[in-house]
Amino acid sequence: MNLTTRGPGAPVAYVRTSLSCKGITPAMTAPVVFTSSYSDNSNDNGFQWEFHCDRCNTAYRSPFEQNYLSRGRGVLRVLRDLFGDYSKTIHKVSNAADDFSNTWSGGAASATKDKAFTKAVDLVKDDFRLCAGCGSWVCARICWNDHVGQCTRCSPMAAHQLAQAQAEARGSQFRDAANQQDWTQNQDMSVPSRVTCPTCAANTTGGRFCGSCGTALDLRTNCTGCGHQIQAGTAFCSNCGRAQ
Repeated sequence: MNLTTRGPGAPVAYVRTSLSCKGITPAMTAPVVFTSSYSDNSNDNGFQWEFHCDRCNTAYRSPFEQNYLSRGRGVLRVLRDLFGDYSKTIHKVSNAADDFSNTWSGGAASATKDKAFTKAVDLVKDDFRLCAGCGSWVCARICWNDHVGQCTRCSPMAAHQLAQAQAEARGSQFRDAANQQDWTQNQDMSVPSRVTCPTCAANTTGGRFCGSCGTALDLRTNCTGCGHQIQAGTAFCSNCGRAQ
């Protein structure tokens, strides 16, 4: 499948409909105008694609379509492997399997998959809109402003803009109101704050003692010898050298 771009950002997927197998006349290539943002989940058993919104990346998965040509190829190969060339009939089956495999690896495989891709596009295309403003394919349910006829990136919803402005104003007012309150009452600002208890590792609320195990949280203490203020947990006093 060849992908190209037509116009400002509008992707066009050119689906090959020509067949290279024997006895089939090549047909004209038909363009399928749709998003190039998709994932191919196809395998030997069938075809399936996920088409993604260019804005929110929401995926729309096409129904799984059985690949009957691949199943027929598998049946012929099983018969060939089971019976080999013991009779003329089985020999013909074996040759048919080879011919089928060669045909499949050529234009027939491409044509079958292209047809399935076109069908998948038809099934999900109504869930997408092409924005003339930016050329993006977006989902109609979330990212399309139907009142304006553009995606919500080019023309945001009025309700969304209002909600965002209200949230920003509310946050600003919260900060202003919080700044007017005194949050330092009953708080000893000279005591270094410790957020976790050194004994039990519990989160603390800024008090002098751990609420879980009672360990003192004050990072300051006094030397047992000279009374000099030292850091809690210090092995020796930096003033007199006494062991703590």
